[in-house]
Amino acid sequence: MKRETKEHLKYIGENIRAARKSKNLTIDTLSELVGISPSFLGTLERGESSLSVETLMSICRTLGVSSDSIILNQDPTPMPVVVADMKDVIMTLLNNATEGELSFLVDYVKFYRGRVDFKDSGS
Repeated sequence: MKRETKEHLKYIGENIRAARKSKNLTIDTLSELVGISPSFLGTLERGESSLSVETLMSICRTLGVSSDSIILNQDPTPMPVVVADMKDVIMTLLNNATEGELSFLVDYVKFYRGRVDFKDSGS
């Protein structure tokens, strides 16, 4: 692999890692949401592997960032929110939650819904 290609892959990997961490996602969670192995995601973040356009777009959709923000390190452009994608993220997180985490989340949602008027938010 050419030196500039290796450097570019490292740059992309660092941007993926930064975007993942900004969303407070672990490698395990992001890899599951994207449909790749945690070890492969790790090699991507370290710039040791190249990735397909499909994998890049899946990572960007999951993280809610534009591919420009990953490839060119431009300010992240929020992608349109797709309800089905949000439900998939929530279901994956719930499926991986411990009993204590689930109990906390149920209590939190009950608390939050009792105090927020969703009619005002357009939802």
